[in-house]
Amino acid sequence: MKRLLPRTLLGQTILLLLVGLIGSHLVSMLMYADDRVAVLAQASNRHVAERVAEITRLFNEAPPDWRLRLLKATDSPSLAVTLSSLPEVQMPSGGDWMGEAVQRLMAHTLGVSPNQVAVRVFDRPPATPDSGRWMQMSQMMEGWPIGQSLRASVQLGDGAWLNFAAAALPSEPLWSSRALLSMVLMALGVVVLSALAARRLIRPLETFAEAADRLGKDVTTEPLPETGPLEIQQVAAAFNRMQERLRRLVENRTRLLAAISHDLRTPITLLKLRADFVDDDDERAKTVATLDEMEAMIASTLAFARDDAETEHRTLVDFAALVASICDDMADAGQPVSYELPDKLPFAGRPGALKRAIVNLVENAIRYGDVARVSLTDQKGAVELLIEDDGPGIPEDQFANVFQPFYRIEGSRNRDTGGVGLGMATAQAVVHAHGGEIHLSNRPEGGLSVRVELPH
Repeated sequence: MKRLLPRTLLGQTILLLLVGLIGSHLVSMLMYADDRVAVLAQASNRHVAERVAEITRLFNEAPPDWRLRLLKATDSPSLAVTLSSLPEVQMPSGGDWMGEAVQRLMAHTLGVSPNQVAVRVFDRPPATPDSGRWMQMSQMMEGWPIGQSLRASVQLGDGAWLNFAAAALPSEPLWSSRALLSMVLMALGVVVLSALAARRLIRPLETFAEAADRLGKDVTTEPLPETGPLEIQQVAAAFNRMQERLRRLVENRTRLLAAISHDLRTPITLLKLRADFVDDDDERAKTVATLDEMEAMIASTLAFARDDAETEHRTLVDFAALVASICDDMADAGQPVSYELPDKLPFAGRPGALKRAIVNLVENAIRYGDVARVSLTDQKGAVELLIEDDGPGIPEDQFANVFQPFYRIEGSRNRDTGGVGLGMATAQAVVHAHGGEIHLSNRPEGGLSVRVELPH
C-alpha cells in the first residue's frame, strides 16, 4: 500500500485533499439526490392527486353516456384511466406510508371519505395483465432515479370505480453530465489550489535542506533569511543560532590550539638552546631530533585544527589542471608519480584545501606504496579521483582508524618514514567539507586504492 502513495510531501498533500474533497462531494451528492427524490416524489404524487381529483369531478358531473368519450379523452401515456365496477387497488395492511399520505390528500381534495379512495405507491410499476400500458410505463421509467409509480381507485357517486395508473415525474440521474462536469472541475480546482498551498509549505523545507547541506560544508555560510509565517521564522532563527554556535565552537577550538602551539614553541626553543650544551654528540642529536619532531607535530596539529577549507571561498577551478600541477611538481622532484587526466574538468571548490588534501594522499601513496598512479574521471553528478599504489595495503579492519588524527599502523606507518598521522585525517576533513566521501580498498594485485568522490 505504501508503494502506491506518492513519495513527495507535495504529492501526498494533493492526494489527501483530493480524496477527502471528492469523498465529501460524493456524500453530499448522495444526500442531495436522496432529498431531491423525496421532494420530487411528493410533488409528483401531489400533481397526480390533483389530476385524479379533477378527472373524478368530471366523471361525477358528466352524464353516464359521456363516460366512454371521457375515458378516451383523459387517458394518456403518463396517466392511464379505466372504469370498473370494483376497485382494482386494495390498500395494504400497513407499511405503505406514501400511499396512505396520498390517499388522505386525494380524499381531502375530493371532499369524500378515505374509504372511497384506495392508493398504492410502488417502487417499480407492476406489470399486470389488466393494463397493457403498465409495460410501456415501466420502460419509460428505466433509468429514472425515483422509479416510483402510483395506482389509485376512486369511487364515483353512482358506485362505479375509476382506476388510475401514473408514473412518477422523471428526474435527472445522479451521474448526469452536469454532475460529472462539476466533479471534474472540483478535482482540477483541488489539484491546482492544493499544489499551490503545498508548494508554499514545502518551499521552506527545501530551503532548510539546502542550508543544512551548506552548513555541513562551511559553517561561515550566509544565515537563513528569517521571513515567512511565524513558525518558519522561529525555525529559521533557531537554525541560525545553531550555525552561530557551531561557528564560535570552531573558532574557539582554533584559537585555543593556536595559543597552545604558540606557548609550546617557546619552551621547545629553549630546550634546543640547552641541548647545544650537551657534551655527548649522540645524545645531543637525539634530543634535537625529538624536539624537531615535537615542533612538527605542533605545527601539523595547528594546521589541521585551523582547517583552511572553512575560511577559503569556493571558486570555479579546472580540477584536472590542479591535479596535473601537483603530480608534475612531484615528478619534477623525482617522485614516482604518473597520472591520467581529462583535458579539462571544471569544479567549484576551495583550491587551497583541495590541493592540500591531494598532496597528502599522493605523498602517502609514494611513502608507503612506492608509487602513485592518479586518475580523474567525471562521473554522473560527481568527480572521482583515484590514487593507487603498490604497497602492502591496509588491513580492512583498520580502514576507519587511519582517518583518526595521529593514528599510525605499526610496521608500515611510523615517524621514521615521516608524518605525524594527520595526512589522512586532513584529507578526509577537506573532502567532507566539499560534501564528498573518501573510500579505501585493497587492490587484488596488491597495493592500496584511495577513491575520492566530490559532488558537482
